[in-house]
Amino acid sequence: MKLPLSKDFYLNINSGPKKIVLISRKIAFTFPLSFAYLAGYLMEKNEPVEILFRGNDSPLKLVDKIIASNPLIVGLGGLYPELKEIGQIIQLLKTKAPDIPVVIGGQMVSPTPEFALEITGADYGVIGEGEIILHELITALKNNSDVSTLQGIVFKKNGKIINTGPGKYIKDLDTLPPIPYKLFPENEWLHIGKWYAHNFPQPIFWKYRDRVVNIHGGRGCPFICNFCYHHSKPRYRSIKNMLDEARNAIDQFNANFIYFSDDLVLATPKRALELVDGIKAMNLKFDYSLSARFDVLDRIDNQLLLELKQTGCRIMGLGIESGSDKVLKEIGKNCTSDMILANIKRLTNAGIHPTVSIQVGQFNETSEDVEKSIELVKKTMRVNPNIQYAFTITTPFPGSKLYDHIISSGLLKSDQDFYKRYFSKENITQSGDWNQVTNLSKMSHEEIIYYLKKINTVYKDEQSSAFGIIFKFFESINGLFIKANKFLLIFIFNRVKKYKAGYTLWRIYEKIIERIFITLENINLYLRRT
Repeated sequence: MKLPLSKDFYLNINSGPKKIVLISRKIAFTFPLSFAYLAGYLMEKNEPVEILFRGNDSPLKLVDKIIASNPLIVGLGGLYPELKEIGQIIQLLKTKAPDIPVVIGGQMVSPTPEFALEITGADYGVIGEGEIILHELITALKNNSDVSTLQGIVFKKNGKIINTGPGKYIKDLDTLPPIPYKLFPENEWLHIGKWYAHNFPQPIFWKYRDRVVNIHGGRGCPFICNFCYHHSKPRYRSIKNMLDEARNAIDQFNANFIYFSDDLVLATPKRALELVDGIKAMNLKFDYSLSARFDVLDRIDNQLLLELKQTGCRIMGLGIESGSDKVLKEIGKNCTSDMILANIKRLTNAGIHPTVSIQVGQFNETSEDVEKSIELVKKTMRVNPNIQYAFTITTPFPGSKLYDHIISSGLLKSDQDFYKRYFSKENITQSGDWNQVTNLSKMSHEEIIYYLKKINTVYKDEQSSAFGIIFKFFESINGLFIKANKFLLIFIFNRVKKYKAGYTLWRIYEKIIERIFITLENINLYLRRT
């Protein structure tokens, strides 16, 4: 049955030339660089592009906007956790306008392209990076050419899914065209700095809430972590190219904080030195954050680390993942717990704030291994109580070595099996935060949940011990609001249909909750000032 179009559709319908409509996730925490580069590349090829955003409107209203944009093709993509939501949008779009071609891409597609195409109902899927492949697909559709001659896509033909194999990608990333920021609402994407503010206890750094620009350092990865997915070998942007983009962002948007958003910026000590020298030569005042690995950080000497701080480095994001040397080796981290602790001390001495992560439930992990992680949390927090920790349950996403293991060993039967388990409410942990798709460890499911709670508790206790009873009181208030929010979401708002009045109610609730948590965060930051 074909659904009727809403009044908004008839008011907004565009009778102009057909355009490429890209559907990005809602802007929150990070700028959607993948869609930005796609749009920039297509615009350089003289294709008209419009970007709409999931989450800003109800699904029905979003679909009406898509149709009203008069699309030649609609592109959606993202990470695996977004696959179900994107599939629902596509199915709604196909119900209203079945003839509009839909293409999907990203990490949710490339590792399991046939399954992603089947589960979402899209017409085409892009395997790998999208710029060249999507442009070739658009050209073929315009010319009514045979898409089976293209590389890097999956599509349906006569009821069968055809996979044309790996596609082309941009080898020299310095040739990427500039990001078309005009397609993104400035008041939203510059505001993403509120996430970074949480890593700064000093009130002086609150100014970064609305002046943050994301810059990436490359694509692919030279490392071999067992839980991660990368579809290609590493390609690096030159430091000069990255800093030219940073200068333009500072000039154009008055940015005062640059978020270098991947490990490839600081992939080697040589690149760290180039970055320091390049920033000095810019003769501009701005601060920035970096991501790195401990084995790379360990090869950066103290003088260079100090120069990173002096040129504006305020945060460094790192993956600890475990305090057990056995588990670190299993992951492929190429470091030890002693190396981690030593480098946390070095960062603290240099005045750079670490933000780190630890997993629970890694491959063959035991309770003794998790206890070592807990001990490492204690040791690092006593070196620097302002370290920001994030704790997760290990999830073997498609494309990772862990995913290959769970399929080959029979822990899960198929891509469909993983999808059902990942999005099943039955597998959500008691904390309500993490979905235990399968158990890779030597522990029981109950033990994994217990240790996830325990390591969080130890972290909070170390903070309270360092910052005092008032901090502990407000943390308990924050905890109560988190529990209340989960209760309201599970039993009320997740059951409200997100259409018309229901969607308006949902958005009002979101705004109220956001304001409460920002207020509590501001109090937290003030109490943690150093």
